[in-house]
Amino acid sequence: MSGFFKKALGLFVEIEESKDGSSERKQELNPTPSLKNTGANNTPIPTGSKLNEADIEKFEKHFDKLFEQANLPGPDYYEFCKMSETLEAHISDEKARMAATFASLSIQGLTKQKLLEAAEHYKQIVLKDKQAFEGAIDKKAEADLESRKSNVSALEKRIQDNAELIKKLTAEITDAQQKIATLKQEISVEEQRLIVNKSGYNIACEAMLTKISTDIQKIQTNL
Repeated sequence: MSGFFKKALGLFVEIEESKDGSSERKQELNPTPSLKNTGANNTPIPTGSKLNEADIEKFEKHFDKLFEQANLPGPDYYEFCKMSETLEAHISDEKARMAATFASLSIQGLTKQKLLEAAEHYKQIVLKDKQAFEGAIDKKAEADLESRKSNVSALEKRIQDNAELIKKLTAEITDAQQKIATLKQEISVEEQRLIVNKSGYNIACEAMLTKISTDIQKIQTNL
């Protein structure tokens, strides 16, 4: 079913052959108006979706296994697709190839009604698998992403709190610097005043001491 998967993938992503013969996938979406950005059951395909070779191989194996496990008894849509892929190298015209495939399998009991019913059967299998896959993704997202989102919120809150704290501390530092400048000015003025007062006091004190000493001498001499 490898060719079937890549053909289905080709509805949304262009795949081209490289020089060495291996398949390479263009990153651009197929511009087909009726299918661009729309998958099975009208599921939107995100613009710019990318699948590398590892992704293609992984999903290819997944759907191969899914189809094999769901394969109905006798020839049906599964065998129809496989045989059609085999004939593609010999019959390039799709309509002719489908007719040849159906004619070959009809000998084994395949009818158009059975083919359509089987195709619907596999479609429901894929839709069920899609639902299970999305449920698993949602569960993993809840388990893995929510904790990270919670950490992001906590860190953002911490950044906001720290930013407000920095703002508050910056204002306090600015206020303190202004007060320091004022206090230094007051200190300078006060020191100068004290120096002047001390100098004046010393002069007055020396004058008083000199007067008293002079008066003592006068008293001793004159009295």
